[in-house]
Amino acid sequence: MNFENYSIRKAKPEDAALLAEAEREIAKIPGRLAPRPEELKDENVREKISSLSQNDSGIYLVLEKNGSILGHAFLEAHKLAVTAHVVFLTIAIHEGHQGIGLGKILMQELIEWAKSQEKIEKLELQVRSSNTRAIRLYESLGFIEEGRKTKRLKYGINDYQDDIYMALWVGKN
Repeated sequence: MNFENYSIRKAKPEDAALLAEAEREIAKIPGRLAPRPEELKDENVREKISSLSQNDSGIYLVLEKNGSILGHAFLEAHKLAVTAHVVFLTIAIHEGHQGIGLGKILMQELIEWAKSQEKIEKLELQVRSSNTRAIRLYESLGFIEEGRKTKRLKYGINDYQDDIYMALWVGKN
């Protein structure tokens, strides 16, 4: 695939409504995102973008092609001093654009950014056990499974999924 018309930039507060709507669409399919569509609010995304733009241990990125946003991802630092070296990763490739390598491009950008930040040593994420395509992507980038919470997510009567905890060490040691 030719990726020369794609670009990655920092998210802006005015992107929030589009990003929240994309997450609501993705969340309609059980196992993609943990929140239900109605739990994803424009204002929360706007606040996250603003917060991460003022933080040297986090970043919020969007992936575009010809000015259209096709995916977004962010790294968010843990709050406690003892976990300040760890950031939590969230990624969303918008509906209709999955499976063509955009997630890998966005993930590689986040990983390189994290490696350039002295304070960041570890990336963590959670992924649903049914999302095998995402799990394969994370493994291909060096993430390892660190744990699993069984039947953590309930999508309906007797419809449970595990949450898999994965991490990538990017620190110098």
